[in-house]
Amino acid sequence: MVHTYKPEKEECMPDKRIFLARAGAKYSTLARDQLIKKINSLFLEAYDQIDPVVWYSFFEKSELPKELIPDTFENVGKITIFLSTLGKKIDMLIEYYSDSGKTFESLIIDSWASESLEKLNENVDRKFREQFGAGTMRFSPGYGNVDMRMNKYIVERLLRADQVKVLESGVMIPRKTTTCMIGWLSV
Repeated sequence: MVHTYKPEKEECMPDKRIFLARAGAKYSTLARDQLIKKINSLFLEAYDQIDPVVWYSFFEKSELPKELIPDTFENVGKITIFLSTLGKKIDMLIEYYSDSGKTFESLIIDSWASESLEKLNENVDRKFREQFGAGTMRFSPGYGNVDMRMNKYIVERLLRADQVKVLESGVMIPRKTTTCMIGWLSV
């Protein structure tokens, strides 16, 4: 059974120092600069555009294809697979600034959105661990032995999330979307 979770936007709020580091900037330097006002305005604009959704389900390891199982999940019995997205509007905002030749604005919002998605994944991960206890490290296709093209299998066959499109390469649309897996040791 696939579950859908609609997180509050606050669950997607990244640490400002981390998203600025992703953008190649140092917070301590910017904090004294007028540029921080522009950056604050951009991340508030981005915050208004996100529409986070998470789909998830639990599977017996034995019911999943071998090519989907990370090598590090050797001793697990059950696996939680989840898909998180910030929605289409944040992609459109990044594209708007990029297409308008506003590279700085596009870079800041893209960096903020990437860290926002990571913060959402951290919060979802934490909630599962509070419920199920010890598990593996969170894992996503594209790392280790799991091909990124397995995203298509996860989105279309396991979670049936019709709001997300997966290209043959495994890239997902909206772009600020990830698939994650956690293996459970005692569930």
